[in-house]
Amino acid sequence: MSKGRLTRQELGWLLTQEAAGAAERLRKGVETLKTNIPPPPDSSVPDPGQGVDVTLAALDDAMRMLSNLHQKPTGNVRGRRGRIDLASLLWEVAPEARVSIEPGSGTEVFGDEAELRRMMHVLLGHGSGSGSAVTIRRDGDFVRISVVLGPDSSATAETERAGLSRMAIRYGGLYELEGGAEMLSLPADGVDDRNEREALKKELDEARKQGEAYARELAQVVAHGDEPVSQSSYPPPLATPAAERLATLVRIAGGSAAALRGMLSPVGREINELRAHNAHSGAHRSSPDLLDPRMTEGDDRLEGIRRRLLQVQDFVAELAGIGELDVEEGRSELDLIEQTRAALRLLEPRIARAGVEAELVVMPDDSARAPVRAAARSVGALLRELLAHAITATPRGKSFTITVGPSGAGADAALGSRVIIDDGGTSLPASARRALLALEVEPGTYGRPSAIPLYIAAEIAAYQGGALDLADSPREDTGLRVIVTFPR
Repeated sequence: MSKGRLTRQELGWLLTQEAAGAAERLRKGVETLKTNIPPPPDSSVPDPGQGVDVTLAALDDAMRMLSNLHQKPTGNVRGRRGRIDLASLLWEVAPEARVSIEPGSGTEVFGDEAELRRMMHVLLGHGSGSGSAVTIRRDGDFVRISVVLGPDSSATAETERAGLSRMAIRYGGLYELEGGAEMLSLPADGVDDRNEREALKKELDEARKQGEAYARELAQVVAHGDEPVSQSSYPPPLATPAAERLATLVRIAGGSAAALRGMLSPVGREINELRAHNAHSGAHRSSPDLLDPRMTEGDDRLEGIRRRLLQVQDFVAELAGIGELDVEEGRSELDLIEQTRAALRLLEPRIARAGVEAELVVMPDDSARAPVRAAARSVGALLRELLAHAITATPRGKSFTITVGPSGAGADAALGSRVIIDDGGTSLPASARRALLALEVEPGTYGRPSAIPLYIAAEIAAYQGGALDLADSPREDTGLRVIVTFPR
């Protein structure tokens, strides 16, 4: 064996690889030129491209023959193929070298021992002679061997480096020149198997999750059969159980309220400081300057910002109230009429700020009762959400109506109770009601406020055994009717 130098067979293999690459690039270049050059106008003139094709075909045949003759670059050196420890092999190849081994996950690679031995011979031949410094270490998924470069003592050094690069690429590795050292990186043993196992485990987990989801949906389809679906009611038949949905909603509402309060607190303080600063500056101005329109404009803008901030704080308060609900709260006998009156009393300051009026209608008369069996805090939160939505939807100077009473009259009164709210906002097409309740459509498209209060109310109603529906308001060309029905 020619230690540190490429043999004739190795040089033949390397030159064959280079020639094959050059032939492939030549064919691609000729194909590009043929597509860009127009055909000769005279059909009697022979096409020069035909002769080039024949020559390229002959060149391809020659490359295939050379490749068959130079399939392996290791000559007649006998070796084994399998798991090879490069550190042990390095000690055999260069016992006099100063080897520095870094601890890690192992220095084993999978390959042909003879090929790896030849690669080390060539690599060490480029070192600084006897006692050259060699470092071998595990770096992630690769085993890296680096040698301190010495003077080029061979006229074929560049060819040998090209050969090392070719052989490293065959193993899926890399040959690099880094500063004053050469580095050979080869894939560590078992890395491909590990990556394949991890990818397979991920695919199996995804398939299992998909199968479970399909099984649940199929079971729900079978359970519901051909039951018709209302286009304006919530939730849909193929939904997660109401308790699980409400529990998730409570956690999200509580977390969101806490985060928003933290962000809004400094804003409120800064607005109060600005108002105090403006008032202090105005008190020290002379009488004519007090009528400065710029000062009045600044006060108006601050007041507008303050009003919008109050609206956001009201929304945060709603979320905080939902976040305090207990999904496991016990149910008791309640009067839906009294619950509605209590919710109206709590929202009186907000109704006054919005400049709207609320009209409560009790059916069949003021002395009536509308009994329901439900959780008191959940029903209170539901009613507050419905009223908050009606307040926001109704324009300033308009009114909305709340009607509470039994679901039916006479014998049907035992079926349960319901609350109906007709707001003074814009109407909503029947085709958009289901999507609005499910938060699948932008409410501003129809001139409506946020549907989040309706969504929360629908979730609470579903968990209490009730249902929320949307319908046309009896008002002329305006408003939306929200109906929540509770079982007895």
